[in-house]
Amino acid sequence: MDLYILTHLKPSVTPDPRWLTEILRENRRRGARKRPRGKRAGVRNRLRARAHRAPLPSILLANVQSLDNKLDDLRARIKFQRDIRDCNLLCFTESWLNPAVPNHAIQPAEFFSVHRMDRTADSGKSRGGGVCVMVNNSWCNNANVVTLACSCSPNLELLALKLRPFYLPREFTSVIINTVYIAPQANMDTALCELHEALTQFQAQHRDAALIVVGDFNSANLKRAVPNLYQHVTFPTRGNRTLDHCYTPYKDSYKALAHPPFGKSDHAAIFLLPKYKQRLKREAPVQREVARWTDQSVAALQDALDDADWDMFRRSTDDVSEFTEAVVGFIGKLVDE
Repeated sequence: MDLYILTHLKPSVTPDPRWLTEILRENRRRGARKRPRGKRAGVRNRLRARAHRAPLPSILLANVQSLDNKLDDLRARIKFQRDIRDCNLLCFTESWLNPAVPNHAIQPAEFFSVHRMDRTADSGKSRGGGVCVMVNNSWCNNANVVTLACSCSPNLELLALKLRPFYLPREFTSVIINTVYIAPQANMDTALCELHEALTQFQAQHRDAALIVVGDFNSANLKRAVPNLYQHVTFPTRGNRTLDHCYTPYKDSYKALAHPPFGKSDHAAIFLLPKYKQRLKREAPVQREVARWTDQSVAALQDALDDADWDMFRRSTDDVSEFTEAVVGFIGKLVDE
């Protein structure tokens, strides 16, 4: 009884509002702001919640101007920045690589697979250029990556990959990522014509694939050649000009964020967050009426079919089409009844 009295003592002093708030524990608890229910909204938070199950891949696009001497910066970002570590695709232009540099030498982490297209003699230049794509193996296995095009001409450098990741919305069968570099001195009309032919071929062969085109276009504008594409990079990427672009056939499918450039590159890095909503979530639910058959209805239909004079239908016509139409109409009438 004594222990009960000691543990259930009533307060002998009534709190005075003039006291310091630090000692008014009871009042502070009553006036404390409750934690809001639900979860944080926003494109970035939705991407972090489903990093490798987004409807479209997250992409880091950058003109690195020599990838070889930017590896320390890239590895640091992958190690300490969650968004870059979970990024599905790393697309780099002006990689400045050559066949003497193996893939494992530029692999920033073991969970990224390297796919690249170095500048060749067909471009008319001996160095510079080149594009490189690194695929996160947590998003897409390297065995499901197919190279569709790997071309290098004086006007266009293109690396096209078809990927079948672990997760895709129902309306897509695969993802086609096209990494493009158009040099400043290239013939822009010729480059856009070559790129248009390649994209048209990809869309004809893979009609249900998600088409994405990223890269350094300099002064070229792909919408001149393919008007049904949308450009998602709206801020300057070099000085006051937007040279690095991202195109898709889907409106508001990406949100572009500016990141610091790699090393001494004069192009800002671009982090593309997917905003695309699946067709299943965009379409309104449809109500449909479905007839439910009871055991009694099934038995009644079976009796009607057993009692039917099928020879009458056979004698009525010798044409198979007319016979089929008559039988189907008769069965439909029985079902309606």
